[in-house]
Amino acid sequence: MEDIKLYQHLLGLEAPWVVERVELSVKEGRIDIWVGYPKGTCFPCPECQVEYSVYDHQERVWRHLDSCQFQTFVHARVPRVDCPTHGARQVIVPWAEPGSQFTKLFERLAIDLLRSCSIQKASEILRITWDEAWGIMNRAVRRGRARKRPQSLRYIGIDEKSARKEHRYLTLVVNAESGQVEYIAT
Repeated sequence: MEDIKLYQHLLGLEAPWVVERVELSVKEGRIDIWVGYPKGTCFPCPECQVEYSVYDHQERVWRHLDSCQFQTFVHARVPRVDCPTHGARQVIVPWAEPGSQFTKLFERLAIDLLRSCSIQKASEILRITWDEAWGIMNRAVRRGRARKRPQSLRYIGIDEKSARKEHRYLTLVVNAESGQVEYIAT
């Protein structure tokens, strides 16, 4: 029972989400956490935020931060709602971004690590594939670009950088005062 309370707190889950069970496999070096919700719970449509009863669900698994030396995975039956306006939509879970196979906390650690070392080294430390590391980086860039607001620039810098062999280049537009990349073109 204490492990359920611990992971409820560590995942930051609030009603209606609850940790239902936790299993440790020393042989496999992993901890599995099952998250659920009470029957009869209504969830908001991710598009319009109107609450509807659960239409059906999809089983999902996310990699979470390691618990000591054990890889940790969160399992959930993610509900879908049938919105009359938007159709059947999977609800947004509080511990992960839509479409990610990692929890937000895992991705936060991965981003910090990827800023400090190569993708190959970060992948080894995190025990993920090179492609998974690139996926985490791409989602972080999309989130950053979505938050970025247009602004007037006093001074810009424009440069071309070689991207690959065969004379392929990227054109970079940079805010010369802050050093922030404003635009990239191929």
